[in-house]
Amino acid sequence: MSIDKILQYQEYDMKYIKLENELKSSQEAKKVMAYKQAGQQSIDNLTRMNDVADHTMESLKKSMASLEETSKQIDEINNSELKDCDEKQLDYFAKQLEKLEQKLDELEREVSRGNKELGEISVNQKKDFEQAAKAAKAYRAATDAFNELKKKMSVEAGALSKEMKAISSDIAPQLMERYMKVRANKRVPVFVPLVKPNGCGGCGMEIASDTLNKLQEKKIQECPNCGRLIYIKD
Repeated sequence: MSIDKILQYQEYDMKYIKLENELKSSQEAKKVMAYKQAGQQSIDNLTRMNDVADHTMESLKKSMASLEETSKQIDEINNSELKDCDEKQLDYFAKQLEKLEQKLDELEREVSRGNKELGEISVNQKKDFEQAAKAAKAYRAATDAFNELKKKMSVEAGALSKEMKAISSDIAPQLMERYMKVRANKRVPVFVPLVKPNGCGGCGMEIASDTLNKLQEKKIQECPNCGRLIYIKD
């Protein structure tokens, strides 16, 4: 079985794969990914801060309601008619008033902390909005540059695809199917020569004598280690 055509096909295919890898690893592709991640990070931060702000606002509402209720209780005691109360009752009212005033101070501090926290969240949200806007603008510019590079490479890739299609028509379907199966597993190059003494030209592992015998008989044999297709050079 002659494999000259499939080797020719593979030569073009390797060039095609190289183009794909160059595009994926290009600075343009890296920038697209970096700005996309930066934008997503800003959005995640805004979502998280919105949740924190909602929780803080809810706590602040409860504190303010308690503050209002405590103030009313203090006013009620202060406005009560205490002239007919005995010393024990006056002492009770005094202690209640002291507790309520302490609670009032604590609630005022809670409200102050809540307002401060909401202010800080607002500042951080503004920063993240600005960062998200910058990332979105940079992402669009990077995407345009990436698409321009892709467009340039597609000219060469198209020519390679055309050559490969023409060559594949002269290759036995079964052989082409075996090639594509190995290629799908990212084992490239697919066809590799037998190298001295009796090793796979892909992974370098020495093949067993029974595999070598089959290779000498059928001219093509799958490497038991890496799955590539070994052939013997003429």
